[in-house]
Amino acid sequence: MKRLFIISALCLMSVVTWAQKGLPSVEVKDIDGNVVNVQSILDDGVPVILSFWYTTCKPCLQELGAINDAYVDWIEEADFKVVAVSTDDSRSSAKVKPMVGGRGWTDFTILLDENSDLKRAMNVQTQPTVFVLDKDGNVVYTHTGYTPGSEEELFDQILKLQ
Repeated sequence: MKRLFIISALCLMSVVTWAQKGLPSVEVKDIDGNVVNVQSILDDGVPVILSFWYTTCKPCLQELGAINDAYVDWIEEADFKVVAVSTDDSRSSAKVKPMVGGRGWTDFTILLDENSDLKRAMNVQTQPTVFVLDKDGNVVYTHTGYTPGSEEELFDQILKLQ
């Protein structure tokens, strides 16, 4: 019995570790309701800031706002994109598009993970959680929570990938 427990624990740890290493192949919706495979965010061959958020999460909104404010300057120095994954469920996801428009997040790719499939596959436990992915979809940096100024570390990671 003890041996079975140890083997099970090791298997579980390997699955969790794998989920954090790369971008999984999961279907989500884009902001217009079209079903897309999340792997399509890698089609441009550039690094990606992948942020998990929801509409009532104040730290999430602050972080995405700070990234949006800095984006104009950052994009002059590095080629990358920002993908914001809303984890609002089907009842509250209708609020996402108006919020995105109202906050001026026009340069972000917005995805809707209404069933939390991508959130589970990426092992996201708290929000905001932000990943920096290289052009191949490998996770090179992860950050949870938000404090003002922490968005600069995201850009530092992007610069390392250039």
